[in-house]
Amino acid sequence: MERAGLFLTAIIAISVLIPLPASARQPVGGGDLLFTPDNAPQVVFSHEGHLKGEKLKCANCHYRIFQMAHRSWKMEMGKITKGEFCGRCHDGRFAFDVKDEKNCARCHR
Repeated sequence: MERAGLFLTAIIAISVLIPLPASARQPVGGGDLLFTPDNAPQVVFSHEGHLKGEKLKCANCHYRIFQMAHRSWKMEMGKITKGEFCGRCHDGRFAFDVKDEKNCARCHR
């Protein structure tokens, strides 16, 4: 029985050390999130686009702006344009301005 435990431990250790091929890896940040707002086209949020392209970290948004619990907040465009949620950064200073109508298609698709 002790030998089986050592074998299992060795298999687990090896599997942790062998990297997965890119196609088998989990998308950065868990992938895209889709939101379906009332009276507007669907919003696609890319974790990967924010983490890789902008060099942000999860903690820049999570627990400061967003909780991790699904549907723990009610996001509305009126709140966003007042600097809440996405509007905290997307204010025209740090990132593109959500108030500018030419930017709508950057999120709504």
